[in-house]
Amino acid sequence: MLYAMNLRQLRAALTLIVLTALTAISAHALADEKTFGEYTVHYIAVNSTFLDPDIAAQYNIVRSSRRGFLNVAVLHNNADGSTTPVMATVTGSRDNLLQQSSNLVFQEVHEGEAIYYLAQFEFSNAETLRFNIDVQPEQQTRHYSIQWNTQLYAD
Repeated sequence: MLYAMNLRQLRAALTLIVLTALTAISAHALADEKTFGEYTVHYIAVNSTFLDPDIAAQYNIVRSSRRGFLNVAVLHNNADGSTTPVMATVTGSRDNLLQQSSNLVFQEVHEGEAIYYLAQFEFSNAETLRFNIDVQPEQQTRHYSIQWNTQLYAD
């Protein structure tokens, strides 16, 4: 059974994976969200070196100055204003300005009541990346698409 969470609890769960590096996250790696009716999708792209080595190992994330990862979470917006994390099918790709594309492979992570999806990718220093993410909440036929651009910097 999924546990209803308020927005404050959700934000804490989403940032847990990068908790040890919050002070190092620049404006280029701020979390964002998009609401689609009864669902809200939270997403963030982060340089993997922001992670503590032990946390990276726990989630099988390769730490490197030119590797990043996405963290995506899908929440159901309840009538009482609370949210409930839901499982989803998450797929996507990342493109650069040269139209070079690579598919993202997401792994599902359950941490307490939180459910999120992680995918790793490579990047060049100061490269502009375009992410295309498709989310289909479990037991739903409709899917939701998110596209955004970001720049990450190598350490």
